[in-house]
Amino acid sequence: MTSHASVTAVTLPADLGPDDVVLLGWPVAHSRSPAMHAAAAAHLALSLRYRALAVAPEELDAVVDALGAAGIRGANVTVPHKRAVVGHCDVLTDEARLVGAVNTLTWERSGEGVVLEGHNTDAIGLAAALAEDVVALAGVPVLLVGAGGAARAAAVALARTGARVTVTGRDPQACAGVLDVVRAVDASGTSAVGVVDLLEDAALRAAIEAATVVINATSVGLRGDHLPDPLESLQAHQAAYDLVYGIDTPFLAAARDAGAAAHDGLGMLVHQAAASFARWTGVPAPVAVMRDAAQR
Repeated sequence: MTSHASVTAVTLPADLGPDDVVLLGWPVAHSRSPAMHAAAAAHLALSLRYRALAVAPEELDAVVDALGAAGIRGANVTVPHKRAVVGHCDVLTDEARLVGAVNTLTWERSGEGVVLEGHNTDAIGLAAALAEDVVALAGVPVLLVGAGGAARAAAVALARTGARVTVTGRDPQACAGVLDVVRAVDASGTSAVGVVDLLEDAALRAAIEAATVVINATSVGLRGDHLPDPLESLQAHQAAYDLVYGIDTPFLAAARDAGAAAHDGLGMLVHQAAASFARWTGVPAPVAVMRDAAQR
């Protein structure tokens, strides 16, 4: 097992134990995850307690070690730690390797010691949400905006649906890496269409016109900022999907004003949380209960 000993200013709850799961992020005060997991545990009469911990990047090493020593059940990991926590894991699931990030930790304990497993439920969550919110995507042209961890998870989800994926962003090389994820999932190669430079206006407009669904997998819009103009000029026959949740981003507002379908990332949040919950508890998550808690 890997050790990352260091000093941290974070004060962990003194009563952490085997019934506890925590959320590691920076910041986390806005998160709806504690409400969702508390509602699910109460509905199933399970002794699972979920708490959010604000952990600065420089404190992550010590916090992960301390949580393992405290004997907790597991953790969720959110921005900005999803990639950094990979190096703390003794074992990575195939899904975590594919996405290149970890959002679910489980401490497995046996007579031989403690093993920290890293998993990722983001692609699973997005695929489930897309199935609920958007038309069947097999053969459908989708424009994916972004080249970070969220875009990689979206690429996995889209490739599994059989969508025809074009990736756009400010770094064409990073976008090509996301398209490689599509190819890794769909060995036939039919899902991977190409890369478009976000700053090349004509090429971007052409890619948007060809798309049935446009997915924003960046943080642009979180603070009211705008994507490039062509992305906020969708038509009524198209659908906009933003992985940001709880905020009517300019991207979604513009799509709705044009008569296009517009969906935020709440569905993905609920379904990825449900997949994590099932992994920690061994029982199916009550998705409707978790969604209701998130919406409240």
